[in-house]
Amino acid sequence: MGIAGMVLGIIAVIFVWIPFVGPFIAVPCFMVGLPLSAVAFFQGRKNNTGVGMAIAGLVTNLVALVVIIIAIVIVGSFIAALL
Repeated sequence: MGIAGMVLGIIAVIFVWIPFVGPFIAVPCFMVGLPLSAVAFFQGRKNNTGVGMAIAGLVTNLVALVVIIIAIVIVGSFIAALL
């Protein structure tokens, strides 16, 4: 689950910058990737197994969240400037 969460976070960071289509891909990837990584992290801590990929997934998804917020602010500013 940690690998899947990390991959979804990377996909979200990459696709958020594609105009018009990106947010429709990035936001669902982020919304699925973050819980997957969190579950993998807590299961890994509970079972005393490796949590490296889960931590990487959490980090990439949090970076994706920041990038999504920045992209929304930039697009919102651009639209407000046009009006």
